[in-house]
Amino acid sequence: MVELAAKFTRDFEASFGYPPGDNGVVRAESNVRRDLIDGLIEAGVGGDLISFFSCVGSVSLPDLDSGFFIHSAEDLLDGVRGEQPVRITGALEDEIAVFGSDGGGALFALNAAQDRVYRLSGGALVGATYDVNSSGVQVMANDLWGFLEYLLSELSRAVSVD
Repeated sequence: MVELAAKFTRDFEASFGYPPGDNGVVRAESNVRRDLIDGLIEAGVGGDLISFFSCVGSVSLPDLDSGFFIHSAEDLLDGVRGEQPVRITGALEDEIAVFGSDGGGALFALNAAQDRVYRLSGGALVGATYDVNSSGVQVMANDLWGFLEYLLSELSRAVSVD
């Protein structure tokens, strides 16, 4: 994805006629702070997100479709500590960890069972709960790795179109 994002950015202006945003993957620092990882684990964040943030700092693809962003581990920890919803109600009931967003205001969240990545939009944030009807919930993938494969395929498609 690092190489594809670089090619996407390099070829973007020639294809679209205006300069690209900051598209790329930030690798995690080699000395990932243990207190951050411990904080995520204590907050109930699942193993897939822990594994991901051990290697990747963040992903920013503002020019891919409406934009895709995977927030930093620090942002994830702040989110589960109250800055993002940790539960969905309405269309379904589930515990979640919001790890990303798109350029249109939707949130990407992995459920506690780690078998669904949701795209959430159009709901109401009530405390730590995101109340949403069925039109505002889309299952993007069956796990975090499936979501990352989806992003990779979208980026590959965009690069091959250029």
